Amino acid sequence: MSNVEFINNAYTEDGLKLPMIHFESKEKDICVIFIHGMCQTILDNYFATICGKILSENNIGFIYEHNRGHSIENDILMKDGSYTRCGCTYEIFEDCIYDIDLVINKAKDLGYKKFILMGHSYGCNKLIYYYYKKHPNILGLVLASAPDMVGLQLYRQNDYKELIKEAKENIDNNNPTKILSNLIEDYMYMSSQTYYNWFNENTNLDNLPVMGNSENWYQFESIDVPILTFSGTEETENYMHLDLLKSKAINCKNFNYKYIDGANHFYINKETEIGNLILNWIKKLKIDFEIEN
Repeated sequence: MSNVEFINNAYTEDGLKLPMIHFESKEKDICVIFIHGMCQTILDNYFATICGKILSENNIGFIYEHNRGHSIENDILMKDGSYTRCGCTYEIFEDCIYDIDLVINKAKDLGYKKFILMGHSYGCNKLIYYYYKKHPNILGLVLASAPDMVGLQLYRQNDYKELIKEAKENIDNNNPTKILSNLIEDYMYMSSQTYYNWFNENTNLDNLPVMGNSENWYQFESIDVPILTFSGTEETENYMHLDLLKSKAINCKNFNYKYIDGANHFYINKETEIGNLILNWIKKLKIDFEIEN
């Protein structure tokens, strides 16, 4: 069985307490750091739990961090003892820098020497932005079901223009946390500041413009470490352009992609296949790294 540890004593630079689940590797060589998607938790991402177990049993560490955008709405304990309201409803995209910094530093504190960043869904967009801004010293990136977040919103949200206008008016009227009048994608409410931050025409979130046929690929093009990306064949058409991602990864000399047959967005009943796919990719990376060094 994997040695699993709950970490609940870590604070971001801006003071948020974010819990983590650590699947330990006694070798303390490589650690995979998992960044979850929109509104998610470790309970929702069961495939991440299985990945952590498989990797840990093969001497690769795995840390799942609950970032500030976990769940639709949450109250997060601050270092000063107060609480801040966050979750997907109130999250600001660029704050992902704080969350990812925290978990990388925690992995270093635990003794790990080399790192792989893995994102699922919206978590992929965060990692692409993080890499563009900080260019961290990592072995590679794993992107599971990487989405065009802005393209999906334009496609699914018929009242997009009205919501952007409403959000901007609320912000200008000094009421940025006011909830928008209509549901987002028919299932969740969102604050004005979050909707405008995510979906305005100059948003940093627009870093995988698959559906918009945009040339706005500069963040993705900055990645110069190996990439493994995959999607399930039961996902929507937005996720079926992995060949396009390969063509846009102009500085990545080691790009691998795969469609997981019969898998949905959360890889239900495909968890072990995903875990082994990542494990075998890391083994190959490790060999390549040792040859180069």
